[in-house]
Parts: sequence; C-alpha cells; structure tokens
Amino acid sequence: MIWQKLLNENKLQKKSVSMEEVRTLLEKAKKTLKSAGILLKEDDETAYQLAYEAMLIGGRALMFSCGVKPRVVGAHKITVEFCEIFLGKEYSLFIDKLDRARKTRHDLMYGVGYFVSPTDVKNLVDTASDFLHLIEQKLK
Repeated sequence: MIWQKLLNENKLQKKSVSMEEVRTLLEKAKKTLKSAGILLKEDDETAYQLAYEAMLIGGRALMFSCGVKPRVVGAHKITVEFCEIFLGKEYSLFIDKLDRARKTRHDLMYGVGYFVSPTDVKNLVDTASDFLHLIEQKLK
C-alpha cells in the first residue's frame, strides 16, 4: 500500500465499501459539480465551494475504493494527502489546485471579507470536471 504512511500516522482508518457505493459517491460528486456549473453566473462563492466539494467527494471515492477513509479531524487535508500519494507526481497540478481550493474554501467559510473572482470559479469548475474524469478512469 503506497498510503501506508498515512495509516501509520493514524490519519486513515480501514473502511469496507462496495464498488457500488463508490460509484454512487462518484455520481454524487458529478451532481455536486453540475450544481456548481448552474450557479457559475449567479453566486461565485457557492459555485466555488460546490466545485471544491465535488473534488473532495471524488477524492473520498478514490479512498473508499482502496478500503480506507480519513479520520474525522483534518479529513479534508487527509483526503488531499491521500490523492497526492495515490496519483503521484504526474498529477501534482491537480493536487495543488485541490489543496489551494481547500484553503480558499476554508477562508470563505470561516473568514470575513474573502471573495473569489468569476475567473477563479470558472477555472475550479473546469479543474473539478477534469479531476472527476481522472478519478473515474482510475476506478475502472
């Protein structure tokens, strides 16, 4: 297991999930991304958060397919770390964007006066679409 480091650090725990449940989770990610696309011209902040959430759900589907899930504390960051290890350096651009979106989403949720530009939102929606396609390919 290439993610043994995360298990050793107690960031992951074993989770038995059927491939049908994994596919259902991936479909949820696609629906979430579709919602982000619909909101693209109406509500930048919500569209950004939904695009990030779609990527996060896709990453969790990948984790579940490997029989693990993140611990509750720090679950978003652990999901990013898992995707980085699983996908490898070849996909570091996706991981960088996912991690940046994680931090931005945190600021939007818990900060005051933060905003995202329409261009940032559009770029994240496009990236999320590509990321989910990648996850889908890896699950086959």
